[in-house]
Amino acid sequence: PELSEEEADLYDRQIRLWGLESQKRLRAVRVLVAGMNGLGAEVSKNLILAGIKSITLLDDKEVSEDDFYSQFMIKRDDIGKNRAHCSKAYAQDLNPMVKVTAEEGAVAEKDEDYFRNFDVVCCTETSTIENLVRINTICRDIGAKFFCGHVWGFHGYFFTDLIEHTYTQEVRLPPPPKKTETLGPSAAKKPKVTEEISPIVKKTMTFVPLSRALQVKAGKSGTGLDKKTSSMFLWLHVLLRFHEKTKAPPAPSDRESLLEMRDEVANDLDVDKARISDDLFDNIYGELGATCAVLGGILGQEIIKVASCKDLPMKNFFLFNGEECCGLQETVGR
Repeated sequence: PELSEEEADLYDRQIRLWGLESQKRLRAVRVLVAGMNGLGAEVSKNLILAGIKSITLLDDKEVSEDDFYSQFMIKRDDIGKNRAHCSKAYAQDLNPMVKVTAEEGAVAEKDEDYFRNFDVVCCTETSTIENLVRINTICRDIGAKFFCGHVWGFHGYFFTDLIEHTYTQEVRLPPPPKKTETLGPSAAKKPKVTEEISPIVKKTMTFVPLSRALQVKAGKSGTGLDKKTSSMFLWLHVLLRFHEKTKAPPAPSDRESLLEMRDEVANDLDVDKARISDDLFDNIYGELGATCAVLGGILGQEIIKVASCKDLPMKNFFLFNGEECCGLQETVGR
């Protein structure tokens, strides 16, 4: 769709950054954000400000005291009300040109027809692996891009399945060699100007579903988990398994259960349990606002990359360690 004059003025700075065609593609994208916790609020904010076509905020939970540690779209008098509906007014005020819809309901209960209304589906609150895999499978069937992520205290992750994604990227090339010329003394005083050539090339990447990525065990480099695989990825397996078993995030009283589950995961993946340090389970309780801001910013940027078809996207896990202020990409399951 063509941008109106008002839109061109509003998005002027980012049009200069990623180009008019990328902004037009963004303007056509419909996004579902399922889970209006702190991470969901951060992702939604970034997408709305970027200028997508529409965003649907979906949640079946009510606002609680814990939400005020990280969810900035709600107010104190919203306690007991649906999080998605309470977030809509703030979200819409960010950018009146983006259509914002709020719906009450559980994403796990939605069928394939529901997801057909979206180009991008982003689940920002982990329920169970089974539910995430089911939604991911539906997204692959209908051609929608799938993202999921979660924040646990100082740490967090997100996963991307873009099925098959084509994007454009600038490739910097050195300037071509110039012919040797005989120049006079005056020419030697002139500064040399070299121009880099940056042709735009089109590339395609293929991705694996979440189910396959989580089935990868220890093996040869490039095909399985090896010594280079981050301990944070192994840690993620423990947290996802905990959610699968308890249907809830961990509390401080669950530490011993988590360590026992760590041993089970290490055995199942055929890795040394010492690689999953006890320290990784020290600060994983609740949603820390700062972690949501960092992870939500990076996840939002990845969705913008994908929607605009510009620049190399991450493949396929991003893991953030807030204690070390370090994020890394882990590509699993080729």
